[in-house]
Formats: sequence, C-alpha cells, structure tokens
Amino acid sequence: MLHEDHYLTVQQKVDQDRFKKYPVRPQRIADHFSKILADAGITSGKVLEIGGRANPMSKYLAPGFEYLHLDMAETGPGVVIADITDCPQLETGSFDVILSIDVFEHINRPWLAASEISRLLRPGGVAYTSTIFAWRYHPCPIDYWRFTPACLSYLFSELTVLEAGFDKSERRRNMIGKGGNRVEPDGFGGWRENWRVFHAGQKPLA
Repeated sequence: MLHEDHYLTVQQKVDQDRFKKYPVRPQRIADHFSKILADAGITSGKVLEIGGRANPMSKYLAPGFEYLHLDMAETGPGVVIADITDCPQLETGSFDVILSIDVFEHINRPWLAASEISRLLRPGGVAYTSTIFAWRYHPCPIDYWRFTPACLSYLFSELTVLEAGFDKSERRRNMIGKGGNRVEPDGFGGWRENWRVFHAGQKPLA
C-alpha cells in the first residue's frame, strides 16, 4: 500500500505543513480562553470542565482557580459524574468558568447542555466552548453534530456573546485518523477541511 504522502502534490504538502507554525491545539485554545478570562476580569474562582479526560485544560489555568472535571463515567480521581444535559445535583450559579473542548459534537442534545451550562454559571461567569465546524467523522463513542458561530451563539442565548468565530489554523492539515477512524487517502489526501469553532459567553449580572 502506498503511503498517504504519495498522493499529495507539492502545494498540498506545503499546505499540510502550514498549520505547524501555530501553537499546538491545546495551547492555542488555552491562550485564547485565558485572554478572554483576563478581558472579563476573571482571575480566580471555581472552574468546571466538561469532558477533558486525557487532555484536561487544568494544566493551563492560573493557581488561583479551583478546577473540577465533569464526565459521564469515572475517568480519574475527583471526577464529578454527571450528564451535562441534566445535572440537578450541581447547584445553580456555582461556577465562575465552564469549559468545553471537543465535547459538543458528541452530545446528543447540545441545546440542553448549553442551558445547563448557563444555569450553572454565576452571574458574571464565563462559558468557553470550542468544538468543530468541519472535521472528519470521529465516533468516540458517537459523533452527532457540527456547529457554526451563529449556532453556538443561539444555543447559548442566555449569555452575552464575548467572542464567537472560526479557528482555521489546521484547515489544510492532512487528517488521516487512527484505527477504525482512519480514512483512506485519495488525490486530495485524507481530510483537509479542519475548521474549529468557538464561543465565549458571559452570564449577565442581572
């Protein structure tokens, strides 16, 4: 079998490597949400990350933050086991920051998740969501949705939009995938439309 690079033109190889000049994805996202928190005047408080698992964002948070991780199953010590579409065990207005990175595409009812996140935020708190607009199919375990900035703004309509937009840093990255998620390359490579989308919203004070 020919290696996937065999199928790429010189220009495609240039495009494929262009994304490498940017910080790696977790650092790029962390730099962005850290700036948003700083602009919003949030320098400490209680943080809830939805999902996270192998790549929690806690390592990028300043020491003044208390970090909690929510997941559907036990994925490490101290994990809050709950479903973000309906988690009445968590008190309304109990978090200063709620993060969701690469999770919303896997939530079957994201409108309920957005409503719960809005409920859990204290007035003045910030929710930061980073998900995907264009990405290869990746069921882990299920891949449901793709989003636009307008869609996320609509879902989080209870919050005031601070920023919403696309991150196209990896747009021409040749995404092949692994194992059962691997795609067979063709004349265009593997998957070459990798658009991330983000939304940052703040809960009104009154």
